[in-house]
Amino acid sequence: MMAWLLTLSYFFTNELRLFAGLFLVSRVTGFQPRRAAMLLAGVGGVLVTALQTVSHSTIGPLAVELLVITAVSWYYLRDKLNLCLFLAFFYEVGVGLWDFLLQAGLGILFHSQSFLDPAALESLAGVWLTRALMLGGAVMLIRQSGQSGGAMRSLSVLVVLGMVGAVTLSEQKTLPLDENLVGTWIILSMVLMFAILFYRVNRQREMESEIARLKQEQAEIVERDYQALRRTYEGNAKLYHDLHNHIEAIYQCLLQGDTEEAARYCEDLRTPVREISQTVWTGDKALDYLISSKMALAEQEQIKTKVNIEYPHNTNIRSVDLTTILGNLLDNALEAAQAAPDGLRFLNLTIRRINAMLIIKVENGYGHDLKREDGKLLTTKSDRAFHGWGLKSVQTAADRYDGTISTDDKDGIFQSVVTLSFQAIKTK
Repeated sequence: MMAWLLTLSYFFTNELRLFAGLFLVSRVTGFQPRRAAMLLAGVGGVLVTALQTVSHSTIGPLAVELLVITAVSWYYLRDKLNLCLFLAFFYEVGVGLWDFLLQAGLGILFHSQSFLDPAALESLAGVWLTRALMLGGAVMLIRQSGQSGGAMRSLSVLVVLGMVGAVTLSEQKTLPLDENLVGTWIILSMVLMFAILFYRVNRQREMESEIARLKQEQAEIVERDYQALRRTYEGNAKLYHDLHNHIEAIYQCLLQGDTEEAARYCEDLRTPVREISQTVWTGDKALDYLISSKMALAEQEQIKTKVNIEYPHNTNIRSVDLTTILGNLLDNALEAAQAAPDGLRFLNLTIRRINAMLIIKVENGYGHDLKREDGKLLTTKSDRAFHGWGLKSVQTAADRYDGTISTDDKDGIFQSVVTLSFQAIKTK
């Protein structure tokens, strides 16, 4: 009977340990485990339980858990094997530390060495207490709005508490403990603390580097749109400066009865006027100019356009964020539509309000094959150091409004959809 209780306890605690490890790694790195990953974790739990029942050794089961968590994480993070190993290894160390601390704590509380004996039922109390705390921590992380930030703060607190607990055990005299074992856990807790610190510093550096690249991308977009606007206004200024000459030329054509030449002349004069004229799409001058200029560029390239906008006024969505989102989406759509075959040379823009959500949808045809990796679009340009940041800029702007980005492509038609949550702002 006792053997069956031990086996069942091993099975459930190992399964909880594996699933909690996958959950933690997914929260820190941002991937979403699918059903196949959970099934693999379940099989891994069975294997770990079998090894633990046969040998009562901790090395084999821990190695299997480490491999399972690393393999599943690596499936989603193909280019980050080192990160997967790092997180899985220190997760196992952390759980082992807290198993030991709670077993020793219960042993001190009840003055019994049985809580530290792996073959005794009492030892399961500390393990189950650890699993209960892990489940409570998982619930807290789910309720937190942020992903990696909240998870890493919680981990940092647990690591510091673990080190304090290990040092405290080395000083107590109530229950005799193996000094070498306690010393080993003190060292491991210190290593774990420095590992967490190193990880957080490294993540901060990566985020700063990405922000710098995003700012460079946005600066390039602003500069390009500024130059386009400057050229348009220069053309318009020249038009009005030479207006009397143009009127005289048209007048002479009409006097001589050459109406076709006069019509062609007028068509040439309409080009800069068309470029500078704007349709009021949103009421925001920056957005209206951006949309008008992109649609004018599309028409110059013989790309069919369709715009359907229902824009909510007085929201907390900043104009600069919408400009970043629309600018990048429309630029990508224009570039793709230019290379599309004749039947797919189109660009459609739809902006709709649904309750407190703003939906931005851009559809366009494309001709080149799309490149994806792990479901993510990759730039087709050769200089990847300075390209491929468009959707990341969009995501950064959308994150400020709990936004999401989804893309889909089928039969030569590409679709990007951005959803933003907004709050209405009352005006006097």
